[in-house]
Amino acid sequence: MSKAVILLNMGGARSANELRTFLYNMFKDKRIIDKPIRHLLAPYIAVTRYKKVWQNYELIGGSRLHDLTESLAQKLSNNLGLPVEYAMRYTQPKLAPILKKYNQVILLPLYPQYSTTTVESSFDDFKKSQYQGQVKFIAPFYDQPDFNKLIADQILKEVKQPSNTHLIFSAHGLPQSIIDKGDPYQKQLEIQVALLKQLLPKFKSIKLAYQSRFGNKPWLQPYLDKILKTYRNENVAIYPISFMIDNSETDLELKIEYAELAQKIGIKNYQVISCLNDSQQAVNFLSNLIKQYDAS
Repeated sequence: MSKAVILLNMGGARSANELRTFLYNMFKDKRIIDKPIRHLLAPYIAVTRYKKVWQNYELIGGSRLHDLTESLAQKLSNNLGLPVEYAMRYTQPKLAPILKKYNQVILLPLYPQYSTTTVESSFDDFKKSQYQGQVKFIAPFYDQPDFNKLIADQILKEVKQPSNTHLIFSAHGLPQSIIDKGDPYQKQLEIQVALLKQLLPKFKSIKLAYQSRFGNKPWLQPYLDKILKTYRNENVAIYPISFMIDNSETDLELKIEYAELAQKIGIKNYQVISCLNDSQQAVNFLSNLIKQYDAS
């Protein structure tokens, strides 16, 4: 019986056309916009915004998400001795054609926390495929001790003076209305940050904040830009807690756009810590996680 692991992620834009596809597919997703207007809004946004947004993407040469995920998949395959592929929700490669190649799959969403907008959206993609083989879904791993130890080690490796540094765990924001419907994302983030605080006692302060909001309706708070304004003349380190892989929101939004804001505020030193990406530590953790599910 042919078996494979498939990594699941949102997707990223490496060209202007791919960005247009990404925007169309994302805003058409019922997990992002749950009203029929999404069928009109998705093509409108995709057509009217992609060229302007791509100008910003060019500052980073497009998203690194695909290259890093492909590298992670290859390293995991070498470690596990079985095929490891990856599928993206809003860009290529898509899940359905990959599923057809295997009788048994282990699906691993690369989202540490559960949200209807990420993990459940990937499940929607899987359901549409009408896959008939054996499947196992790996649950979010935000509270796994080994995972949080890796994050703490990564932070301490890059931050040279934690006692003089304010650490902010920055998470992708969500509309408050999604949380009010029962989405556990915020609660899981708060649990994870509490666990990480125990592993990082030397920092001057540790906070959770949210980035990437748009529109006029309330989103999860506190907003990252508001938090940064309280740290004039201070050292600030940002860790992107809702991502396993660096992407446009870490490389563009955090490292460029928020860095410009930090400079205007007068923050003494602003740094963004790398995600775990395809590091050997990440490969070892995910390999062990996959083996646990494969054996169950």
